[in-house]
Amino acid sequence: MKNKEISIDTFSVLSNAGWLLIILKLAGVIGTNWHAILGYWLCLLTVSVILGILAALIGLVNKVGGHSAK
Repeated sequence: MKNKEISIDTFSVLSNAGWLLIILKLAGVIGTNWHAILGYWLCLLTVSVILGILAALIGLVNKVGGHSAK
């Protein structure tokens, strides 16, 4: 029997939580205002853009540097 590694994608979990907030708000289950839900999505977008820029910069530095990662 093989050991299988379990991996959880953090962005997917946070995105699913955001969709759950929207569905619960539309169903009237929670009383959170729309500005708070929009703020959640904007924070998630900001974090993903910053991480994307950092990943691109790290890739650029690895490509330009003396040793390229293979």
